[in-house]
Amino acid sequence: MKSQEFIWDHLYVKGLSWKKSTTGLKKVMRNKDVLELGVGNGKTLKSIISQKPKKVTAIDISIEAIKIAREAIKSNRIVFLNEDFLKFKTKSKFEVIVCYYFLNNFKKEQRKKVIEKISSLLEVGGTILFEDFSVGDYRQNGQVIEKNTIQKQNGLICHFFEKNEILDLFKEFNNIQIEEKIFSPIKVDDSIKRKIIKATIKLRAR
Repeated sequence: MKSQEFIWDHLYVKGLSWKKSTTGLKKVMRNKDVLELGVGNGKTLKSIISQKPKKVTAIDISIEAIKIAREAIKSNRIVFLNEDFLKFKTKSKFEVIVCYYFLNNFKKEQRKKVIEKISSLLEVGGTILFEDFSVGDYRQNGQVIEKNTIQKQNGLICHFFEKNEILDLFKEFNNIQIEEKIFSPIKVDDSIKRKIIKATIKLRAR
């Protein structure tokens, strides 16, 4: 079986891209030390850097994604790292961690480890910005390998989240605000629905 890293590299070499920049990011990053998980081709990084953070560490498992993002976004405030996040080692703490369409790439036990890793890297008083696919999204089709987790034809893993699952995953954090959105991405067909779940999660001193 091909690794997720190999599949992502192959897709980016073949021209995978998301043309629209991410919109609606909370304005919490000015002069902050930010970590972005799964930078991809940089569509969210563009919005992050527009808020003038002090520094952004942008991680992706795919070297091809890193090449594309580095070429697309030039800034001396960005450090690009071709890393497996679960193996990422640093003594740094981050004031903001952006987890947009990243956690869905993992199976259940790995998702828990990702959250533990995020918790270890977030400053007290820091913020996690989370967005991902929600159960019922029109793309939730493929071979079911776990509850609400599919494997697509190209081999990629994709999980779809529920509100209670987010609350459980981030239960160690003491301030969670969740928003669910449903909309039609194709104007001529209202039966096709995108469903996403967003959360702003804070780690406050107890």
